[in-house]
Amino acid sequence: MHYRNVLLAISVLAAFASCTKNTDNYNPPDAGIHGAVVDAITGDSLQSEQPNGFRIRLIDEGYQDATPIDFWGMADGSFENSKVFSGTYKVVPIEGAFFPADTQEVAIKGMVEVQFKVTPFLTITASAAAEEGQIVTKYRISRDSVGDKITVCKSLVSTHPTISNSIFDKAVTHDLTGTDDNEILATEFTDTLPGLEGGKTYYVRIAAATNNALNKYNYSRIIKITLP
Repeated sequence: MHYRNVLLAISVLAAFASCTKNTDNYNPPDAGIHGAVVDAITGDSLQSEQPNGFRIRLIDEGYQDATPIDFWGMADGSFENSKVFSGTYKVVPIEGAFFPADTQEVAIKGMVEVQFKVTPFLTITASAAAEEGQIVTKYRISRDSVGDKITVCKSLVSTHPTISNSIFDKAVTHDLTGTDDNEILATEFTDTLPGLEGGKTYYVRIAAATNNALNKYNYSRIIKITLP
């Protein structure tokens, strides 16, 4: 009798599991969003880092108190999420080295392209030259809107193309906390990064930061250099 009861219990559980499986067949995400975040002043793509550069936030307007969907952007300012359900969303870039951006209402159906214009805390223009065993950088820092105090700037060099403030082999750092911002903005910085191997390819980048709450850096474009 006990054996028959066990078999019956197993049969009921199997039937329940089968029913649950049949009623759990939700359609997968059928749409996506991609695009770029650009500097509103220069029109160039926002230079950041990955994964800690900036995020894109989606809020589904079809649901009250919907949980935001956040995903990381790329170091070159581009972004993509191909796993989104069709619908109308509020979309905005967040947590980057830029002032608060405007939110866009986007109808996402299929793959939709969106562009955001933001005002970065700082804009950096830079050049780099190869010399025997070293690289010399020259750069300027500018800004269109006054925000927090400028605190630091750095010349970075790495053998990895994903160079950032957290990924580098050598650096020259300037502590700017005691320097007036107007003096910083009027200065052309020159840094020398020595002790490099001839015939090797390096990636060079300038990073600078303000005293912003998230400690995010603004960046120059990455410069690729092969030493003689």
